[in-house]
Amino acid sequence: MEARLWPCALALSLLAAGCGGRSGGEDGAGTLRLGNAAEPNTLDPQRMMDFSPIFIARGLFECLVLLDDATLCPLPGAAERWEISEDGLVYRFFLRPDGRWSNGEPVVAEDFVQAARRILSPRLASPTVDLYFPLKNAQAHYEGRVPWDEVGIRARDRMTLEISLERPTPYFLALLAHPAWSPIPRPCIEAHGGWERWDSDWTRPGNLVSNGPYRLEEWRVGDRIAIGKNPFHRSAGDGGPERVIFFPIVDQQTEQNAFDCGELDATATVPAELLDELRGRADGTLQETESLGCFYYLCNCSRPPLDNGHLRRALALAIDREELCRLIHRDVRFAAGNLVPAGTGGYRYGGRETLGRDPRMAREELAAAGFPGGAGLPPMTLTFNHSSLHRLVAQAVQEMWRRELGIAVELRCEDWKAFLHSRRVGNFAIARGGWVGDFNDPLTFLGLFVGDSPNNFVRWRDEAYDGEMRAAEEEEDRGERLRHLESAEDRLLREMPIIPLYFETHKRRVAERVRGWRPNLLDYHLYQNVRLR
Repeated sequence: MEARLWPCALALSLLAAGCGGRSGGEDGAGTLRLGNAAEPNTLDPQRMMDFSPIFIARGLFECLVLLDDATLCPLPGAAERWEISEDGLVYRFFLRPDGRWSNGEPVVAEDFVQAARRILSPRLASPTVDLYFPLKNAQAHYEGRVPWDEVGIRARDRMTLEISLERPTPYFLALLAHPAWSPIPRPCIEAHGGWERWDSDWTRPGNLVSNGPYRLEEWRVGDRIAIGKNPFHRSAGDGGPERVIFFPIVDQQTEQNAFDCGELDATATVPAELLDELRGRADGTLQETESLGCFYYLCNCSRPPLDNGHLRRALALAIDREELCRLIHRDVRFAAGNLVPAGTGGYRYGGRETLGRDPRMAREELAAAGFPGGAGLPPMTLTFNHSSLHRLVAQAVQEMWRRELGIAVELRCEDWKAFLHSRRVGNFAIARGGWVGDFNDPLTFLGLFVGDSPNNFVRWRDEAYDGEMRAAEEEEDRGERLRHLESAEDRLLREMPIIPLYFETHKRRVAERVRGWRPNLLDYHLYQNVRLR
């Protein structure tokens, strides 16, 4: 899922009076108050592109499978149990008989079938449609090659869902915990005209029907989104927070002030300049953990000059990643010499193409591209979304390219929606990119750059890369599969359609009154398990 760090300020009514302490009432002792870093672009679970809506969706919707927020092992969710065939190709899920939508209607197997049917419609153009491609014939149906009735999902009866896969997929159960796999309330969506539309009102308060432990109560754009307990969910009487409020505080320092004033129970981020101080405090509010995330730059390979691999490699080799990590993490250990974080699904990249800083080789590559010393290089722009952090990184890299290569790159900052559009339509030369794994497997990273991936914003197509990825998907032997993935990453780093910079970490401040908030690689949390003192 798109990794995102956010910027400059919104005025929140919560903070308008300064440090007034907790305001009681709706923000009182039974309410968990979270910084969410950005205004969500949607609450439709099949259209989410980044973590700001996903954090909310995990309260509103319940998938077939949940993850243990300590171990990330699969747990029963909307399905109380499942069976897997010996060949690993057929999964049968038995739904909870007491599963209910927030309007009291039962959750049935057909609700999951309709979710698959909707997301596999090209008209919806879901950014996460590839999460369904392990289903038998799902991709073929999406591409118009087979009819719907040949897709491997069906309701065997009212409460039993059967899913057939193209091939054994070791991470499939974990994949099912992603909000894209939420059941869909088709009558609700159609009542608000949004079955395949992006501009529907079905996710607004009063319209949204969901099946998770919480239901949508309030959405004040630029201020807050509030969810309250779903009385029809089995966890309703179990003692979790009565409400969870998400505040889209886009300025990191404003968010820290809100936390220090007691107006937030957890922040979304921590500014780099505060890390050393917070690490030295005894209050234990700082939570830091490694992440399945990598920050990188995207090169638009579909147009000059970045259709030239020598130029892309020159840019990559001129960057001092340890210097960037000192700026961002205050720790050089997270410099990214490759794309996939070490240990992702048991994978540890050991290929020949690990990136490092090599100014001499960078200048040789620049000359091989036909631009010795930068002479004759057309103007290039580095595009990023509004963020003090993204600007800091862009300015540092801009200076490295000037110093080591003698080239001037213009910086362009856009608001989030404009940035997403620019990247989607290819209106960039170099653009900020980043990814936090949707599941704990290297495919969540390497699959982004397969030629037909909906997230292949670099527009890079490479037969050797795609061939290794196909071989990995078809390989049942775990060791051979990882070797194919390593060969694919070798190819990616040799051709350099992206420029890895640093690995992400999760950094939050969590108030002492919050119990049961467990840091983990996916930043996955179940709000119904949190307890407030």
